[in-house]
Amino acid sequence: MKYTILLLASLAFFTVEASSQCRAFTKRNCVPALEDYAQNNNYNAAVLIPGDEAELNMAFYGDVSYRVVVCSHSILGDVEFSLHDYDGNALWTNANGENHLDLKVATTQQLVVKIKVPLNESLLTHEGCVSIMLGSKD
Repeated sequence: MKYTILLLASLAFFTVEASSQCRAFTKRNCVPALEDYAQNNNYNAAVLIPGDEAELNMAFYGDVSYRVVVCSHSILGDVEFSLHDYDGNALWTNANGENHLDLKVATTQQLVVKIKVPLNESLLTHEGCVSIMLGSKD
């Protein structure tokens, strides 16, 4: 019982530590990519490993200019991201390696940002932070 409590306490510590490292990474490396777009107050980041995929539903309001920024630790390689409509149709992908997308939608809608961390040949599994930032301007 004592070891179980110790194990749970250490896992909680590592989760908090990873979260705070992701926040510091996001503030230092991702926020500047928003440039003159005002950051929304949502913090969207996760610690991922090669082969992981994630998605995030986001609301986009009509006639508002947005910048979606996806940035990640370089140890993860070239992280792919794409924007999809509610039906799953791909609207855009960062095939050219871009780390952001500027867009303006005509009507308010839910869109999905999909993230894919590439697999690598390394014998070691590295983990790194991936952040999705949303900025807007009128």
